[in-house]
Amino acid sequence: MRRVWRVRWWVQALTLVVLAAMIASFFSPETLNPTWVDGMPGDEIAFLVVLCCLLAVLVYAVFRSRVELADGSVRVVNPIETHVFAADEVTEVVPGPFGVRFVLRHRPPVDAFAVQSLPFYLGDEPRWVDIARSVTGREPSAR
Repeated sequence: MRRVWRVRWWVQALTLVVLAAMIASFFSPETLNPTWVDGMPGDEIAFLVVLCCLLAVLVYAVFRSRVELADGSVRVVNPIETHVFAADEVTEVVPGPFGVRFVLRHRPPVDAFAVQSLPFYLGDEPRWVDIARSVTGREPSAR
């Protein structure tokens, strides 16, 4: 059975809305600053272009990131690199500093950005717990 965990839909939607709003401000600059009715100052345009580029990179990262479990292997797709390892190589799945962390037997740990381990969550339990159960086949240790 194949399982895939992605960044939550509302985070994906939020990044798209923010990027769209920033791009729309080129056409209607007074939405950002009411004094810009006659147009946006040149130095602000450069700043807004850089901000839109950074937001576009964030949108890319949000839509690319995922964790896949299929046929006994785990595939962690992060914005820059992809890691593939056997599920039985995973000794523990824990919340990490950048998302869910896979602690492996013979390699450094791998962090998956797709599932954030924030101190709050929506639902009955954090998402990383479901991943831990699915990958290791056992309940995760309490942290």
